[in-house]
Amino acid sequence: MTKRSFVAALCAASVTLAGATAADAAVRVGTSGWNWGNPTPTGSNINAIGFAGATGYASGAFGTLIKSTDAGATWTGLPTGLLGPLTEVQVISPDAFIVGGGCAARRSVDGGATFTRLYFNSLGCKESLEGVSFTDVNTGYLVLKDGTVVGSTDGGATWSPKTAVTGTRASGGNATPTDLAFTSPTTGVAATTQGRIYRTVDGAGSWTQVSDTARAVNDVTFVDANNGFAVGANGLFLVTTDGGATWTPKNTGADGSNLTTVRAIDANTAIATVEKGDFLLRTADGGTTFSRVTATTQATNAAAFSSATRVVVAGNEGAMAASNDGGATFTPIGNPRLAGQYFVVRSAPGGAAFATGENGGLARTTDGGQTWTKVGVPTSEDILDVSFPTAQIGYAVDTEGKLFKSTNTGTSWANLDTGTTARPAAVFAPNANTVLLIGPTGVRRSTNGADSFSTVRGAVAKAKLNDYDEGGNAIVVSGRSALLRSVDNGKTWKALKLPGKRTRIDRADFVTANTGFLRDTGGRLWKTTNGGKKWTEMQGVGTTDFYGMSFSSATSGYLVMSEFGESSELGYLLRTTDGGKTWAPQLVTDSEIKGYGIAAGGTSYVLAGTHSLFYSQSGGQAGKASSVTVKTAKTKLKKKARIRVTIRVTGAKQGDVAVVAGRKAGGDWTQQEVELDRSGQATTSWNVTKGTTTFVGQWAGNEASAGDGSAPLTVKVG
Repeated sequence: MTKRSFVAALCAASVTLAGATAADAAVRVGTSGWNWGNPTPTGSNINAIGFAGATGYASGAFGTLIKSTDAGATWTGLPTGLLGPLTEVQVISPDAFIVGGGCAARRSVDGGATFTRLYFNSLGCKESLEGVSFTDVNTGYLVLKDGTVVGSTDGGATWSPKTAVTGTRASGGNATPTDLAFTSPTTGVAATTQGRIYRTVDGAGSWTQVSDTARAVNDVTFVDANNGFAVGANGLFLVTTDGGATWTPKNTGADGSNLTTVRAIDANTAIATVEKGDFLLRTADGGTTFSRVTATTQATNAAAFSSATRVVVAGNEGAMAASNDGGATFTPIGNPRLAGQYFVVRSAPGGAAFATGENGGLARTTDGGQTWTKVGVPTSEDILDVSFPTAQIGYAVDTEGKLFKSTNTGTSWANLDTGTTARPAAVFAPNANTVLLIGPTGVRRSTNGADSFSTVRGAVAKAKLNDYDEGGNAIVVSGRSALLRSVDNGKTWKALKLPGKRTRIDRADFVTANTGFLRDTGGRLWKTTNGGKKWTEMQGVGTTDFYGMSFSSATSGYLVMSEFGESSELGYLLRTTDGGKTWAPQLVTDSEIKGYGIAAGGTSYVLAGTHSLFYSQSGGQAGKASSVTVKTAKTKLKKKARIRVTIRVTGAKQGDVAVVAGRKAGGDWTQQEVELDRSGQATTSWNVTKGTTTFVGQWAGNEASAGDGSAPLTVKVG
């Protein structure tokens, strides 16, 4: 639960905003240089929120941490380097705060510009963090899941053991602690799942039971040294006016509801969240009466006061809302998620991009991905593909083969006759009048704005096709065993050679008429610079498990993959800036990126999960530059052996994870995930046999540094 000590409450200044719908600043994800485009301010579930005056911080799933300096009207993202859920945030002052969850915690004293890692559990990750309470920037306490309590007087640099909470596993019982709240360096309370509250007046040297309701107490908050509130199971609501020495139950009328968090601005006004998230419970008279308030369309998980009248709430899929009347009414913050499921993202001229969706769904951005709106196409079928050659004129095709045209940026559409019953696999318009329907066999072409089509003759006529790409003045179409190029807007086509006679194409991406990349069905990445006359395999990829790609130039591009090392079913990219020699991992999101969910360019776009959209103008990079190298004692051996391959990462911190991948010529990649030491190094062991084995090291970065990938290291035996 979010913790907010009375210190944060005393820091609250009166902030009044006219509304809560101001445009959001870019909210960067916590693991790379990608920004949320939809929903905004973030699509991650928010678990906790806290304010010190107008400055607030909210944390949530997938290491999400966001910051506001205008009482929640707009938000920016902060990098944490964490992947797990962040369930705790305590704001001590506008610049100082603690954030954590699971077995990790971070402290910042400069508003999130930098972080210090708090190593509170020297025995490893046996017990997760359940509560945090700091009374000032230096003095604070943590409680772990087994009831262990540790304290610090130096801002978390070091921790000393305290007396475990009574009744928990660490003290011989079976209860689980749920919260910790201190009002001074010596005085505080702890709550447990057994419905008991314990109080200490000697800095957790001893605990005294002060309440027993037989209902789990989930959260405790204080507004000053005397006044506080606690909430729990079955509508439990408790009030204290003597610093937690005694607690008085109040009748909420919410029996059957599990109250999960409570926040207050004074001794009278408090707001509690409920487990289902379908309403808030509000009191303005110290618990004498209560009212139910609905704040967001998604489940609401957390609430916090930034002033006597300003309340901000947050919940699932980043849904946020603000109140300027103490929580009586709320106005949404940001843009809600797009309804439905989406499949393909395509760039368009003038800072625009489109995402195709189910049941005629089509989403559009005209500001480089910062905001998205649903425009839709008049069909009940899924939209298969879309192509906008100008800002105004565009074409879309659905899964039934119907073709549509828009002349007003996708606001309205006309249904056109393609002259065939065949269902094309894609549509591409190199200009406003020329339209190509690609596949399933051959290409149909229009030169009059899709008023009529004719079948293109020649080499492309019988080709089985499922994809296309634009490279400079060339158009390249591809299928399982077909790769053809046109340099006259699809009028004539030339077949290009493949890397091998048995090569089967999974994806092709060309950046010029001669320079392109190809992924074969075996997971190999190939590059040509002479129109397919010669292909070179890219040895530095380190994986065969990528399934999508997009290049913006001969040197820059992305590969899409869902796993990296032992992490799977996540939204990973590999990015190259040297033409495929080396690849740096980027972790974008906790859901898989679509195979056609990457569009590289000056502004690049990512589509992940069912409806999450991201954009970046930095190539997805964030943080200081790092470097990765791999080395071994000898690269030439006379006979098979077991060798050591060492990875070194500059910019890494102790405990960061990197991957060393190895592949024998003609075989598959094997990856070893390693934990780096204080110097950024780790050593792996490999069996090498006759022939050549290639090794690559990769690192996805942390809260301060961007990821990187090594050049290939080749070991030859025999």
